[in-house]
Amino acid sequence: MRRAFLVGAVLAACAFAVVGVAAGAAGYSAQPSIFSASSQRLSACHRNVPPLIHDGFPEPPLRYSRNGVLETTLRASVSAVRINHQRVVTMNYDGSYPSPALVICDGDTLIVHVINDLDQPTNLHTHGFHVSPSGHSDNIFVRINPGHTFTYVYHLPYDNDPGSYWYHPHLHMFVEGQIFAGMAGPIVVEGGLDRDPALRTFPQRWIFLTQTQVKDGKTVPASQAQGPKSPIYVNGDLNPSLRIRPGQIQRWRIFNANADRIVDLRLAGQPFRVLARDGNTLRRPLIVRDLLIGPGSRADVLVRGGRRGNYTLKALPFEQFPGANDVKKGGWVPNQTLLTVRSTGRRMNDRFPTGALPVPPWHPDLRGQHIDRRRTIVFSEMNTSPTNTNFLLNGQMFDPNHTLVTMKLGALEQWTLVNTNTEWHTFHIHINPFQVVSVAGKRVPYVDYQDNVAMPPKSKVVILMRPTDFTGKFVFHCHVTFHEDHGMMAVVQVVRKLTAGQARASTGQQGGFEVASSAEGSTTVPAMLTVQQFEFYCHLHHIFATPSSALSGIRLQPA
Repeated sequence: MRRAFLVGAVLAACAFAVVGVAAGAAGYSAQPSIFSASSQRLSACHRNVPPLIHDGFPEPPLRYSRNGVLETTLRASVSAVRINHQRVVTMNYDGSYPSPALVICDGDTLIVHVINDLDQPTNLHTHGFHVSPSGHSDNIFVRINPGHTFTYVYHLPYDNDPGSYWYHPHLHMFVEGQIFAGMAGPIVVEGGLDRDPALRTFPQRWIFLTQTQVKDGKTVPASQAQGPKSPIYVNGDLNPSLRIRPGQIQRWRIFNANADRIVDLRLAGQPFRVLARDGNTLRRPLIVRDLLIGPGSRADVLVRGGRRGNYTLKALPFEQFPGANDVKKGGWVPNQTLLTVRSTGRRMNDRFPTGALPVPPWHPDLRGQHIDRRRTIVFSEMNTSPTNTNFLLNGQMFDPNHTLVTMKLGALEQWTLVNTNTEWHTFHIHINPFQVVSVAGKRVPYVDYQDNVAMPPKSKVVILMRPTDFTGKFVFHCHVTFHEDHGMMAVVQVVRKLTAGQARASTGQQGGFEVASSAEGSTTVPAMLTVQQFEFYCHLHHIFATPSSALSGIRLQPA
């Protein structure tokens, strides 16, 4: 894929220290998917949601919570699944591609017994959950060795937004390979928008996007995969068809579960009306012609059936890295048709809802509030040799034994995320979502909470974040998992009370550089590297790069 192109193509850039932590252990039916003989035992929210359409469109197995609990087993193994109607041997959960959908309610408890029948270690991450990062909860420092079982218990607080989430492995150095092979599945927390009378009549489809390469009845390891031969699958199929009636409105939950690829989606003939990003409801629907979704991100949208005929949902050409649209340079096939929409049947006259959406009170507009601390996080890459590229946060490879960033529970922080490279990154943080304030110098004119924001090349993104409810250690990283596995990840911890050392302006020195964190209560925006610091670091580590190429084009003024 992009590996061959990146080596020797990306110049270096550096900054300060950030790191990790280690630990152990038409003719279609639109019926509510929970109709069954045992439906009375289902958690109450499942009986009061927009119906999930079952009309032959592919969908993963569905597992629902009952009486406030979903207890299930996920067996990780190399075994046969069905990919695009063909038998394919790959790493998977429970013999399904994609993996089973876990459907729960806000306030439920999710219990997952992970059985590792692989020949490599693994673990599990519930992407986007606002839960404890410790113990048997969303603890990505757990290592489940081959032949072992680990039980995760997630107690969802009521301020974990109902919405679209997903699960996947998160063991460092194994993430990309396991996701690319197929170890990923959707999680839907029902409630919230599902209870809105203006939306409840619109039936749903769940669209889970994955990418892999199949050869000789097996998936190709991610490290050997080629972009032109790694298409995007929709719920495990290539270009499936879905039906919609002319004038009918459907609600689509779109999950980008690709290991590495940003998708830029366009539906022929109409825009998307975005209701939520990463499970976080917007104040009002956002109308967009093209829908950009980074790897790991999700979007809930409304679409309306056009005149009778066929329409395509395409992944548009997108220059994620130089050469990304050139198959001769290892790029992906542009303009892939992901699915075909067939508008057929009698016409309906559905109307898009107007006015505000029901937004939970725990996601206020943080702009204008007092900021307790400011930080600058630099994303960078460096060629350490003609055949190897390291992906860095603040100039540092991931170190699971070092905690760089310490946040105070309840404190409001502003982070300036700087992308020094010629390719896109994303910023994803566990446990707490954040409000996006500006992207590439452009102010976001609405309240936009996400847990994974896409970062254009040679630009900066400004976010506001207030950690709530949970203390403990977790990580933030680029969700292009090839970058993540090769070092672009760091550990952050949340504490109830800062020590004197943690509260002062950080000089956390590592590799010759300082962590750019202001003192608690300071109004100073910390700066990134000077040219002199860059030259010193590159000399120290025998890195072949120039500061002008790496640092040019980055606006360093406070946002």
